[in-house]
Amino acid sequence: MKVVIAYPEKWETRPPEDVARYNEKLRAIVPNVEIVIAPYDESEELRVLRGKPPYDEARKRAPEVTDAQRAAFTDAEAILTLNLPFDMDKLAPKLRWVQSIGAGVAQLQSAGLEINNVTLTNAAGTAATPIAEFVLARLLEQWKRLPLYADMQREQNWTPTYGRDLSGSTLGIVGHGAIGAAVAKRAKALGMHVLATKRTLTADLKDPSVDRFYAFNDMQGLLAESDAVVLAAPESAETLNLFNAKNFSAMKKGAFFINVARGTLVNEPELIEALKSEHLSGAAIDVASVEPLPPANPLWTAPN
Repeated sequence: MKVVIAYPEKWETRPPEDVARYNEKLRAIVPNVEIVIAPYDESEELRVLRGKPPYDEARKRAPEVTDAQRAAFTDAEAILTLNLPFDMDKLAPKLRWVQSIGAGVAQLQSAGLEINNVTLTNAAGTAATPIAEFVLARLLEQWKRLPLYADMQREQNWTPTYGRDLSGSTLGIVGHGAIGAAVAKRAKALGMHVLATKRTLTADLKDPSVDRFYAFNDMQGLLAESDAVVLAAPESAETLNLFNAKNFSAMKKGAFFINVARGTLVNEPELIEALKSEHLSGAAIDVASVEPLPPANPLWTAPN
């Protein structure tokens, strides 16, 4: 079985000798596995373009497939990667399985895998802990006014200044997957009242860290109750521009918004308006609709 490791070259931080030792250990466990390293990378901007049809512009911007990549893909049966070229049905006719190294796979659904019935799996949950910690760090930073304290220290300004408590506040989580569940666990440990949406509500749905579940299409109730809202839903046709003026207006005045899903789930101009009007007290975004975010993008200078 030929396995191609095609994630970006810059992500391989191990010395070559460590890679060789690892491959030998793997072959000792599974002798019939041939491992080929053939890095393939695309820009963040192109990855976003490949997340939704049509793909005409994405095809124009796609990098040329190298001879080494073509040779690796020709006999590949499994590929571990973040991105793939277009027309993989022709480049890798023996391919049976693609394992994404991330939770999102939208950028891989334009590669032609369905033509040869290739199984596509993600790595949902592998980044749940660091992302959940990011969410709580941003929430504490905002509510405990940490940037202000840092400014006061630099200015040698000793003035009593107070933030707000997480304990007793309500956190709404839109998308109770691996990341949402990890956020809920940490928020509950800090004494927060936790609400979450689930695409399908069933009688046996339980999470000791969630006080109440809402159906995904009943999100407005969750938004109205929450002092802070975390967006952790997957990208799909249904969730594109999910957070727009309507849903920002449904949030409490002074609420804090955190996006750790995809930038395409948020109408960014309408987020900026919600910040400028002070309907939202602030926002933290881990993602944007265009990445890297261009220097002229107004998100850089939006208030809070």
